[in-house]
Amino acid sequence: MGSELWEELAPRWEHARELLWESTRAVSEWLVDRLDPKPGQTILDLAAGTGETGFLAAPRLGGEGRLITSDLSANMLDAAKRVASEFGVTNADFRILDAERVDLPDACVDGVVSRFGYVLKGDPPPALREVRRVLRPGGRFAFAVWAERECNRWMTVPADVMVERGHLSPQSEGDVLLSAKRNPAMIRRLLEDAGFGAAEVEELPVAYRFANAEELWFFVSELRGPIALALEQLDEGERAAVRADIERRADRVGDGFELTGVSLNVVAS
Repeated sequence: MGSELWEELAPRWEHARELLWESTRAVSEWLVDRLDPKPGQTILDLAAGTGETGFLAAPRLGGEGRLITSDLSANMLDAAKRVASEFGVTNADFRILDAERVDLPDACVDGVVSRFGYVLKGDPPPALREVRRVLRPGGRFAFAVWAERECNRWMTVPADVMVERGHLSPQSEGDVLLSAKRNPAMIRRLLEDAGFGAAEVEELPVAYRFANAEELWFFVSELRGPIALALEQLDEGERAAVRADIERRADRVGDGFELTGVSLNVVAS
């Protein structure tokens, strides 16, 4: 998704931050534990969104350390600044940075963390080269990407309904190629090509859980990027039909719903 779309979605993501964070916090905790930040270090959170992953690392850096919270979207960074105060973080700098052209000097950070950013986009992915460039010798890169699309029902259930009903185009060739990269063997190869050493890759199941149909619909209609924007163009009757179809396909958990997925958690140096 382009930066303009994220600018538009940022207020919605901030509003739904707790729902998203509760479902994916285990991913961030894994990343920060493997990154293992130390007092006095400088850590870059790349494509930080509303910033929670970096904010978990910030206390470990101490008063002399520094967290660089970065995103390409100014609106996301504004949201991250507000979230930082909720976390009690005072040692963060906020920077608009493009993951594919990181405006930082060579070998200037001790670690880089990125949760669900587009670090594998491109052939070869320029973000991986940029991370390798800004890392000091021995520095770690801890990141998470979603596994192949077929492993993530939170992606496929809403998208398939919209495609089948003619409101979205099927996946592009670029989308298919990017999905094919999201497996452990390919990730290890891409990291090696970018100059990293051996990588640890762990699959972590994730579940977005919704207390009721309203929460499920909010997730789909407000947070799911192009799907949310396409839904805005539909009349009430068609929106209701889409909603009913998604509810039928989502997994039921007690009185609520669940959409599962798989995160690939990676650390390399």
